[in-house]
Amino acid sequence: MSTFPLSSSPRVRDAIRHEGARRRHLVVLERTGLTDTLVRFTFGGDLEGFASLGPEDHVKAFFAGPEGIVGRDYTPAEYRPIGASSGPELDVDVVVHGDAGPATAWASRAGRGDELEIAGPRGSRLAPTGFANALLLADPAGMPALRRWIRALAGVLPVHAVLFGNDTRLVDHLDPAEAFAATPQLAPTADFDLLDVVRSQDVTADTFVWAAGEAGALIPVRRWLKQEAGLPKPNLSLHGYWKAGVAGLDHHAPLDPADPD
Repeated sequence: MSTFPLSSSPRVRDAIRHEGARRRHLVVLERTGLTDTLVRFTFGGDLEGFASLGPEDHVKAFFAGPEGIVGRDYTPAEYRPIGASSGPELDVDVVVHGDAGPATAWASRAGRGDELEIAGPRGSRLAPTGFANALLLADPAGMPALRRWIRALAGVLPVHAVLFGNDTRLVDHLDPAEAFAATPQLAPTADFDLLDVVRSQDVTADTFVWAAGEAGALIPVRRWLKQEAGLPKPNLSLHGYWKAGVAGLDHHAPLDPADPD
């Protein structure tokens, strides 16, 4: 990634509150396998007035579990006010990994006609302004948000995207416009250290860094960016979307409990 001149523009992230956010009853219109583990569900149903304007937006989907209803957060991949079904449509991409939990168990079997309740987004944080370039990092769980980040920053900042995982079709998950706006790099999990990849990038005081994936892999990355690269809080947006051995990780919680700021 090239070095870009420091920006003199103020660094701003606007926030928008969505009025009337509520539970919505949806139905699966289409199920599409994107990779071996990533499935796209196209939903129709109660979507009038749905709004999702920020790359980090999420909806909460509700699933029946052994101890009652549980909620899991997902990034809306795309919302179309008028889709192929002639009504509003919402795409949600889900990582499927067997029957280990209520969400993946539902996603493993769901198809046309199956129903799901969601809520949100309650608000949106827009992409930041005032930076010279951006570094985006994601594993399969973060792919929908990564695609939204690329689109949000296209034509605004030079972007470098690192897709870490062992599925070669992850790069194909980017459409041509997204691939043009970014520089896709597939980093396999075998013999791969995400921190080494980040260290090899041209991270400056004017770089914005967003990352989403397994929390344990992102903690040393965050520590290096803060302590060694010296990036302040406004430059960073790193999120543990899941954690090995932990069910239903709260991605709103601090990524690094030892350094929650």
